[in-house]
Amino acid sequence: MSMRSYAIRRFLYIIPTLLGISIFSFLLIALSPGDPIMIRMGLFKGEQSEYEDLYEQIGFEIGLLDEDGDRVNVAVRYLRWIGLMRRPIEYQTDALTGEQVYAFSGILQGDFGRSWHWTQDGKIGKPITDIIVSRMWYTLFLTAPAFVISTVLATVIGVVQATRQYSIWDKGVTLASLVGYSMPTFWLAKLIMLGSFYMFNFTGATQGDAFREPFILNPKFYVFLILPTMTLVLTGLVFLARLTRSQLLDILRQDYITTARAKGLSERSVVYKHAFRNALLPIVTVVGMALPGLLGGAVMTEGVFGWPGLGSVFLTSALQRDHPMMMATNFIFGAMFLIFRLLVDLSYALVDPRIRY
Repeated sequence: MSMRSYAIRRFLYIIPTLLGISIFSFLLIALSPGDPIMIRMGLFKGEQSEYEDLYEQIGFEIGLLDEDGDRVNVAVRYLRWIGLMRRPIEYQTDALTGEQVYAFSGILQGDFGRSWHWTQDGKIGKPITDIIVSRMWYTLFLTAPAFVISTVLATVIGVVQATRQYSIWDKGVTLASLVGYSMPTFWLAKLIMLGSFYMFNFTGATQGDAFREPFILNPKFYVFLILPTMTLVLTGLVFLARLTRSQLLDILRQDYITTARAKGLSERSVVYKHAFRNALLPIVTVVGMALPGLLGGAVMTEGVFGWPGLGSVFLTSALQRDHPMMMATNFIFGAMFLIFRLLVDLSYALVDPRIRY
């Protein structure tokens, strides 16, 4: 089988897999406790009849209630979300009061719908696609540098540990890696924030003036970028460094490495030209699986530092029971994971010429 045929077949497998992911995610979200209508209403002060009218109005607008005020069942809601069923939505605005507008939103039409939490005027939700695109850049500016730095440092540290096994350097880094790997991300972020406060009187918690447009030309943006980037670097560094060390140590014990040394090759040539390349396959797998996180963001890190990326969007949508936003982010992250999984499989042939499809 050629690589092209293999890639096409694997790509076609992504479609039913995404369908299964969307169904499973929708069921978990729809059956989770909490009433999105009451959360959106907030603290209501008024008569009971006014409360009931507003409850039915909001429930009808977001699609949880039908025209009679009854709950829409889960199957119908899912079909509406993917775009196989339409429903009338009555937006209570000056321009459309009393008019029925048919919504064809759904992923099959390339529309993820509107958010329940983020609204344009307090009533009509913002398009989810616009929210994701606007927040995506903040996440990429945070996760992309952290990903590159952690990958390079982890590779260097792993190689040094493997070539200097049982040295003070190896034991010290192993101990630090054990502590770092067992430490939750949010706790590490809190420690970094606390240490920065005592040393520099700077917590790293983002402020509004750090995101003045254009934020790329805003010096404060890069100041507040330091601590969350440091947190992500340390988080991603630990596992990859340990993996590089273990894989390289296993390769260095192989017979062909002993033969290469017996032929008089330099240690540098043995390590980098022979051993390291053969240890790349599991490293490429881990790195490839981490790539979807560049867009998904680090939920805990963004939450601690108040970074307005996709991680914060996902966390806020979960707390506010914003079902359309949760479904959209789960669908996008799942699609990215499957696509990068395919790219990683195809890259194996480039790393190891012996692999054929």
